[in-house]
Amino acid sequence: MTMNRSALILAIALALPTLPAAAHVSIDPAQAAPHAYVRAALRVPHGCGDAATTRITVRLPEGVTAARPMPKPGWTLVTTPREGAPEPTGHGAVRDLGTVTWEGGRLPNEHYDEFVLRFRVPNTPDATLWFAVRQDCEGGASVNWAEIPAEGRRLSDYPHPAAAMRLTPR
Repeated sequence: MTMNRSALILAIALALPTLPAAAHVSIDPAQAAPHAYVRAALRVPHGCGDAATTRITVRLPEGVTAARPMPKPGWTLVTTPREGAPEPTGHGAVRDLGTVTWEGGRLPNEHYDEFVLRFRVPNTPDATLWFAVRQDCEGGASVNWAEIPAEGRRLSDYPHPAAAMRLTPR
């Protein structure tokens, strides 16, 4: 029994370096089919130190279109079109959004929450989309989750990685 426990502990220890950092803003699902419509949740696991989160701003990657954020009770929703995007036409047409912000709510440090978007991903199989997220907190603290790993590096190599969504191969 002791031998099995030791083997289990060793297996867990060896697997840990390959796991992504657990304390960053992430996106769920972490992968999608190319050219698909996706409902995704940005997961915010904590505040800034002990300060509560009061604003989340996500910068949508190039190629992401038809984005529609889900309103969140207690939070104000602000959308900004991508620079150079055509103005929306009537009948529910969607602008090409550059950023989406939820603000004015309060997410205490000891809780986590999700901020939901629906969008279409580009038709680029086997690519990674990087969603930069700025987290602003009470007292002026903020964290910019926007680092994109260099070739050959892992998310866990960075203190503030962007949220990553992998587009599957065909």
